[in-house]
Amino acid sequence: MRKTAFHGALLATASTMLYAAPAFAQQSADPDTAQASEQVVGDAQSNSDEPGIVVTGSLIRNRDFNSPSPVVSLGEEQLETSAATVVQDVFKGLTANAGSQQNNEQNALQGVSQFSLRGLGVGSTLTLINGRRAGLAPVSDETGQLFTDANAFPVNAIERVEVLTDGASATYGSEAVAGVVNIITRKKFTGLELTGDYRESIIKSWQAGLAFGQEFDRGNFTFFANYRGQTGAFRSDIDLLREADAMNTIDNVPIGGVYNSGTGAPGRFRRAVATATGFGVAGNTLADPDCAAAGGILRGTSCRYPFIDQRRAIAAEDRLQFLGQFDYEITDKLTTFVEASFSRNQITDKIGGTVLNRTTFAGGFLVPASHPFNYFVANGTGIRYAGPTEFAANPALQAVDVIFFGRPLGAAYDGDAAKDLVTTFQNQRLAVGATYELSADWTIDTSYTNARNSYTRSQPYDYDTALFQTALLNGTFNPFGTAITQPTLIGKDGRSLAGNTDAEINAFSFTINDVGRVTQQAAEAIISGQLPITLPGGRVSLAVGGQWRQVAFENTPDGRRQSGNNGRDEVEPAIPLTKQTVYSVFGEMALPILDRFNMQLALRYEDYGSRGGSTVDPKVSAKLDVTDWFSLRGSYGTSFQAPSIRQIAGAIGNDSVTDPLLGAAGGSFNVTVITRGSDNLTPQSASNLNLGAILNTDFGLRATVDYFTYDYKDLILPGGDPQSIVNAVQAGTLPANRVVRDGAGQLRQVFTEFLNRGNAKAAGVDFNAIYRPGFWPWGTLDLTAQSTIITKFRSDQFAGLDGNGDLKGSRNFANAFGSVPDFKMNLGANLEVGNHAFNVTGRYIGSYTDDQSNLPIKSNTVVDVRYTLTLPGFIGGDETKISIGAINLFDVDPPRIRDRPIYDTEVHDPKGRQVYVSLKHKF
Repeated sequence: MRKTAFHGALLATASTMLYAAPAFAQQSADPDTAQASEQVVGDAQSNSDEPGIVVTGSLIRNRDFNSPSPVVSLGEEQLETSAATVVQDVFKGLTANAGSQQNNEQNALQGVSQFSLRGLGVGSTLTLINGRRAGLAPVSDETGQLFTDANAFPVNAIERVEVLTDGASATYGSEAVAGVVNIITRKKFTGLELTGDYRESIIKSWQAGLAFGQEFDRGNFTFFANYRGQTGAFRSDIDLLREADAMNTIDNVPIGGVYNSGTGAPGRFRRAVATATGFGVAGNTLADPDCAAAGGILRGTSCRYPFIDQRRAIAAEDRLQFLGQFDYEITDKLTTFVEASFSRNQITDKIGGTVLNRTTFAGGFLVPASHPFNYFVANGTGIRYAGPTEFAANPALQAVDVIFFGRPLGAAYDGDAAKDLVTTFQNQRLAVGATYELSADWTIDTSYTNARNSYTRSQPYDYDTALFQTALLNGTFNPFGTAITQPTLIGKDGRSLAGNTDAEINAFSFTINDVGRVTQQAAEAIISGQLPITLPGGRVSLAVGGQWRQVAFENTPDGRRQSGNNGRDEVEPAIPLTKQTVYSVFGEMALPILDRFNMQLALRYEDYGSRGGSTVDPKVSAKLDVTDWFSLRGSYGTSFQAPSIRQIAGAIGNDSVTDPLLGAAGGSFNVTVITRGSDNLTPQSASNLNLGAILNTDFGLRATVDYFTYDYKDLILPGGDPQSIVNAVQAGTLPANRVVRDGAGQLRQVFTEFLNRGNAKAAGVDFNAIYRPGFWPWGTLDLTAQSTIITKFRSDQFAGLDGNGDLKGSRNFANAFGSVPDFKMNLGANLEVGNHAFNVTGRYIGSYTDDQSNLPIKSNTVVDVRYTLTLPGFIGGDETKISIGAINLFDVDPPRIRDRPIYDTEVHDPKGRQVYVSLKHKF
């Protein structure tokens, strides 16, 4: 157990919790100012008239509670003006979000998304639904962290999103290291509401939603349904990617092929020579003579494969979501609730000519002289291509055995001809609970949450090496370019056709089926109320409770993956059902020391058992109202993260690296990164400090500024980034078995492991403001500003940009942190005049550095606009809203990076200008 002097002091303080603490007196505010506060930046206070509502950042169940915690609140209006159709769209409205999972392509995280506050990782931000845990995605990121898929909940069910930008492990547990995202649903909605949205960019998307709510004598019921679909886009559909592939340069520096591979289809050939152990090669190398005609790129003696449309850059999606809520007052003292949600998201990628890493002879495959479409003949010790015409004219010609270097299928099977790679995520969540008023001052809240999330993935074109070689020996599969250029050509045997049928391909091609699931359960009880002790500022409030939670994780790759008998020659072991159980006890006290000075103390003990240890984490917060319009706040706390199930068992992912054998001119390669787990990991810990000021004037200006620091210790991270491992193997400082190349010498796999890897420190400033000028003569005008400045981000384990651990303003490709641009700013203006509303928002991301290439990633500014017409009583309804708008109005491309994926998927959006129209009609 970790325990410091500060912990001891807090433990001593905890004993006084049995005798002291009042709620902070909620100050009255001008309604306009209060409304502006709720819209942009708030002090985490409940706006509900009901007891038992959890305030984000606190366990105190009190409608008058006013927490000192820094919370950014995005209300229904902000969700509308940001044109959010999935929760991921909210990310762009939070400058504190950095390094999140957003535009995932070609990996297991396609279709899922999560906040990452401060760039500290998706596993360091806790997501709640109405103050209770939201559940976990059945996949992990490449650091092995489990996280919530924020896109699993329907946007039309959300009343607001509250983001606590301060460490909160003392309140919520280990995952709340960087902060908390609390999604508050529309509990009080009544009536019937229909919504629709259609938008076009390089893809098309559409959405339809339904909301229904009914109040009755002792309760209410709400139901939300949402359907969303989108088309997919290949890389060639995106100007930035297509142009990068054509240019092959950045800032006039040649970088070689961006989307082409030396393992082609058609491929290249050498003469096969029998040896004591099989076959070797001799003589010259020839590219398939039909290389270019069959879709390849001829470079010297190599037929390269242009794989720009082998996979989609943006997958198609088909998402169906439901959420229902039921609240019922059984007696005057006892109320109960039920929340149930379901989400099914089907992500459809495409996959074309995949590679076959495991070869049979001399790094390739034997094509015998008897093959009906082998027209290579001897030329000294080497070969030349005679072709079908010469063979027909000279029956005496004899083919020779050759070794084929390439992949079974090529560009002819890409794009629209590619097969569907389908991943389906299914999320189910049930939360039940009750609140009982023990007395006029005390309540007990109990709840149980069960979230079950699973995925299935079906990936075609996984090849069997032995069966592929058999098809070549039998002549039933044609590896030559004639299969594409002359499919009706009759072979040397007088009966075979050159074109390959589905049946002939399926003889050695299989579909990989992977499945996985995760269950998160949490049960807790919290007693909250006011003690009979009064301080100068009011009565002392106290909350104490306990929690049991359990994560059960299971991942079952296809049997071919588990055995390593697959086209990529990878071994991914299954993770049997593994459980991680945590027991917690906690307490919190609100101390109104003076009328203008409040303190909040929190303390939490968590026990993870033998694979995580135990911890005591405190947090102390305070707020001083210097004047009626100016306040100071601050907090200090510690946090703790035990190794995740994935970090213990291992994880698998993908990354792009440059081959040091070829240099920058050789382009980048997509490699599989296999990170081994460990039972010897120790928990990572962190402490954080927040100091802030709040300005709330009577002339319409409200602003907050907060300085934050995070100090991480014993971080659990992969033992090295793929590029550094490849470089070290080439330099001889790491063993050769850390990298796997295929028979053609192309990089395929990189091996690393999870380790406790030193410490990291981050610091910065958050600024939020809204101004509603009272002198504005036309309607209501709100001007908003939000910015995050990272002033420090350093590691004692990674070289960073300066060779001495500086990770600030870096893409952080060479380590396990997220991309951290050191300056982000959002500026907005919202004007309402009668039934008309106009909104314009500018989002600026400053320049930062791609540490993979040491080249700058340029700054990026995009502008969103929206117009909304509100029609009361239209076609018999209560209200109708019709909106048109554009996201990225000026169609600004994301700034380019040198290597694939060509833009930073954690920061920028490749879709370009999105023009949309949306409708909301309430009956």
